[in-house]
Amino acid sequence: MEQSTERPIDHAPEQAAPPGTAAVAQAEQPVTRSGARGPGPALWGGVALVILGVLLLVSQLVPEMHLWRWWPLIVVGIGIRQMFGPRRSPWSVRHLGEGLSTVAIGLVLLGQMLGVLRWDVWLNIIRLWPVLLVSLGLEIIGKATRAEWIRFVSSLVIVAALAYGALVLTPMSGWPPVTRVPGGEPFSYVERHDDRVAMGEAEIAGAVGELTVGAGDDLASAEGSSPYGVTFGVVTSGRTAEVSVADAGGSWGPVTPGSDIAVALDRDVVWDLVVKAGVSRYELDLRELTVSSLDLESGVSAGTVTFGAPEDAARVDIEAGVSGIVLRFPRDERARVVVSEGLSGVESGAGWTRSREGSARVYESERFSSSGAYWDVHIESGIGGITLQYY
Repeated sequence: MEQSTERPIDHAPEQAAPPGTAAVAQAEQPVTRSGARGPGPALWGGVALVILGVLLLVSQLVPEMHLWRWWPLIVVGIGIRQMFGPRRSPWSVRHLGEGLSTVAIGLVLLGQMLGVLRWDVWLNIIRLWPVLLVSLGLEIIGKATRAEWIRFVSSLVIVAALAYGALVLTPMSGWPPVTRVPGGEPFSYVERHDDRVAMGEAEIAGAVGELTVGAGDDLASAEGSSPYGVTFGVVTSGRTAEVSVADAGGSWGPVTPGSDIAVALDRDVVWDLVVKAGVSRYELDLRELTVSSLDLESGVSAGTVTFGAPEDAARVDIEAGVSGIVLRFPRDERARVVVSEGLSGVESGAGWTRSREGSARVYESERFSSSGAYWDVHIESGIGGITLQYY
C-alpha cells in the first residue's frame, strides 16, 4: 500500500490595513443614487445664485428687457427640487407637499411681478392667518403619529390658502362666491383753516385697506370708515401746525373689512409729510399741495404718488418694501430719482437719462439741473416694481 504524504499548505498571513484606511477609501468612493454621493444642496444653491446674478446683471445692463420681473422663478425652481426630497433619505409624500407650498409662493410672487396679481394680494392672504394654526396642528399630529400623509395635507392647506387669497379674495378676480362684509364704522374729522399757519408737519398712517392724501381748503380733514376707528389730532403753535392721522388698528381676520381713509391737507400751507402705507392701496396726489419733504414707507402695498411743483430742492425718501410704486411727475418740472440696489426693477420709459453712482441707479428727467427747484427722490429698494412717468 502506498502511503501518501500531504504537505501542509502555507497560507500567507493577511495583512491588516492601517487604521483609518478603510474609512478613507470608503469616503473617496463616489456614491450613486442607491448609496453614492453626488451633487447635493450646495450645487442647487450655486445654480440658483448663478441664475439670480445673471438676471440682475442683464436687467442692469439692458433695463428694457425687464428680466428682473422673472426672479420668482428661482423660488419655483427651489420648490420643484423640494418635491424630490433630500438625496440621502427615502422619498415621502411629505416632500411633495413641501415643494408644492414653495412653488405656490413663487407663483404668487411671479404673478405680482408680471402684473397679473396686484401687490395688495398679501392683504387678503394675511387675513387668512388662522390657516397657519391649522397647518401647524396637522404638522404636529403627523410627526407624532408618523403619518406622512397628514403632513402632506398640512402643506396642501397652505397651498389652498394662497390660492384662495390670490384668486378669490383679491378684488380683481370677482369669481367664486365670498362673503363680503359691510365696511367699518364711518368717521369724519375737520380742523378749519387757520390764516396764521404757514408751515405744517403731517404724519399719516394706514393699516389694511385704502389710503388717499390730497389737497383741501381746511387745515386738515380725514373721513372714511374703519373697523377699529381712526385717531385724528391737530396742534397749532403760531405759524406752525402738527397733524396726525392714524388707523387705530386691531386684529385683522378673513372677514374683517378694510379701512378706507381719505386725508386732505391745506393747500396754502407748506408741508413736511410722513406717510406709512401699511398693507394698503394708496394714492398721494400732491399736485395742489406745497411739499418741502416727503417720507414714504410703502410697506406691503401698491400705490401712486403724483407730484406737482417742487418747493426748492424737495427731498423725497421712499422705503419700497414689498410693493409696486408709480411715481408721476409734471413734464415741465425737474426730478432726480436715485434707486439703491435691491430686487426692485425700474421702468422709466422715454425722456429719462439713466446713469449710475456706485451701486445706485440714477434717473434724471429731461433738461435736469440741480440748480433751482427739483424733486430729489431717494428710494431704498425692496421687492417689487418702480415706474417713473410723466403727465
